Amino acid sequence: MYNTTCLDSIFICGCDSLTYIAKGHLPPTLRRLTIEYCKNIRTVLLEEDGINSTTSLLEDLHIGFCTSLESVTSSGELPATLKHLFICGCKTLESMAESFPHNSFLEFISITHCGNLKSLPRGIHGLSNLHKLVIESCPNLDPFPDGERELLPPNLRWLMIDEACEKMVHGIHNLASLQYLKISSIVSFPEEGFPTNITELVIKYLNITEALFEWGLHRLTSLRRLEIEGGCPHLVSFPTPKMMLPASLTSLRISSFPNLESLSSDGFRGLVSLEHLDVAECEKLTSFPMNDLPPSLLILQISKCPLLEERYKRDQGREWTKIAQIPCVEIDDRLTYREVYLGK
Repeated sequence: MYNTTCLDSIFICGCDSLTYIAKGHLPPTLRRLTIEYCKNIRTVLLEEDGINSTTSLLEDLHIGFCTSLESVTSSGELPATLKHLFICGCKTLESMAESFPHNSFLEFISITHCGNLKSLPRGIHGLSNLHKLVIESCPNLDPFPDGERELLPPNLRWLMIDEACEKMVHGIHNLASLQYLKISSIVSFPEEGFPTNITELVIKYLNITEALFEWGLHRLTSLRRLEIEGGCPHLVSFPTPKMMLPASLTSLRISSFPNLESLSSDGFRGLVSLEHLDVAECEKLTSFPMNDLPPSLLILQISKCPLLEERYKRDQGREWTKIAQIPCVEIDDRLTYREVYLGK
């Protein structure tokens, strides 16, 4: 392949005889390399003695479901030219590299479902070009090895983490550019709270939900989309008086609240910009706010809420008239009512 002077992308899938890729044999023009379902590959980029590796142009590296993978690179260094790094479903991978390269061009890192991964390369806080970071389902990971300072890249705009990356939560408040935040199964809430500039927040099965509500979601004055799944087993009404929601919200999804019985009129009254409401898996929920839903609402979705579905069934439910003015109503993935409208 080395003599191929115009090849810029290679995709290898299901090649069980592949155990490594010699970096020095890759085309010098290569920019994208994808390796998937190669169950015997152990090293993706192998440096061979006596073979000079050309200056790499590699920008995108995708590795998926390579179940024997032990290392990404034998040299311990990722290509300095990398912009996007995706690793998924590599259950034997313990380490990606020793450290991130200085002056790295990395913009997007996604590491998911790597159950044996124990550490990230050192120096993640120095990745000034990194805008998106996703780390999920890596239960044995320590994101800050060797006592490294718990700092995140300063220009992150998008962050998705779960309990293995709990240490990262305590540096979130410094991320002045952060817009999207998804956190799952975190057990401690940062004293400084979240950056108030985020526009989308997804929280799933948190043990810190009550602490988060006490801190005050209304402080997130730029928040447009909020999704809360689980983590509130004792909640019977949403939102509670202590749980003020920001007036900037245009989309709200709540799901997996096993004891939720009602949505609060007071809590929804201030949501003057709300356009999309999605309620799912709230088996005890029986009603929407007594004073009806915000007039700005354009889309209402109801799923796996049997009591609510019965009460608001089109032309049959006794409360149907309360939602009849909403342009689009979807119940259990069935479009119940729709008007032609232009979404914003």
